[in-house]
Parts: sequence; C-alpha cells; structure tokens
Amino acid sequence: MLRSLLAALLLALSGCAAAPRPDAGGTFRPEAFFAGASVSRGEIRTAWFFREAFTADFEGRAARGALSLDERFRFTDGDRLQRWRLRAQADGRYTGTVETETGDGVLREPVAVSGYRTAKGLVFDYEGFAPGGGDTRLRFRHLMEMRPDGSVSNTVRISKLGVPIAGAQVVFSKPPARGD
Repeated sequence: MLRSLLAALLLALSGCAAAPRPDAGGTFRPEAFFAGASVSRGEIRTAWFFREAFTADFEGRAARGALSLDERFRFTDGDRLQRWRLRAQADGRYTGTVETETGDGVLREPVAVSGYRTAKGLVFDYEGFAPGGGDTRLRFRHLMEMRPDGSVSNTVRISKLGVPIAGAQVVFSKPPARGD
C-alpha cells in the first residue's frame, strides 16, 4: 500500500504530461522573435512554497538561422546573465548552448541545449545551472507557446533526478516603442 502511494505521488510530481510533438512546420521561430530587444516577466516557484517574481531584458542577434541571445535576469538579490547560442536545423530542431552566471558573477561553462518546434511553439531541454545558483546541475524543460497577442508564454520545469523541484511561469514580449 505504501509503495503504491509513493509511486502515485512521484508520478503526480513528475509532471508526467507529455510534451507537445515535434512539428517542423510550426511557425514560432525564436531567432526571429528574440532578434533585437525583448523583455519578460515571470515568477519562479521553488519547493512548492517559495515564490519570487523576476523580470528579464533580452538582446538578440540573429543571422542565417542562428541566434545569439543575452538574457539579463533581475532578481531581488541581483542581476544574472544567461547567454544563449542557438541554431535552427532544417528539420525544425534546435541545437546550441547556454552559459549561466553564478552568484559570484562568473559565467559557467556552456552546456548543450536541444529543442524542437511544435505546432504552437517550441520545447527546449538541457542540464545546466540556475541563474545565481550553486554547483548543482539541474534538468530544465522550457515549453514555449505563441499567444494571440504576439507574446510567448514559457512554462519551465526544473528537476533533479527526475523529481520536480521548481518551476516558473514566464511571458516574453517586445518592449513598448519609445514614446508610448
């Protein structure tokens, strides 16, 4: 009985909902959306009870299917940089790297990122570090979807050894034009 209860609990915690299927014809292209300036607002939930709001500013450069993107997070305890390098593949997949700034202001070594387009957006997976975090490698899964207003929602699941430990809800958008 106890084993069944634990198995059910782990299954529920694992966020076992299947990720959207790859769709090379999906219309969301991060190299187009993130070119130039972008912003985000979000909230991270850690251990199911700690919540922290954050914002981020992005500066992206796109060329020939590749995207170089600097993401500057603004947390209550300071700013943190993530530097993304992504390349679109002909089959709708993405490959690249992400570097994450530690709490000491040092960029960690790049870690591999892989992803794919879906009918409504994009899925990215990688094993890396939390912005401003310690030495623990975590598994990140980003599920991005285009919204009717032109913004992009991003649901992030963060896990360790298959067990979810944190998550975030984020909305990416373009900043208002100056003078608005």
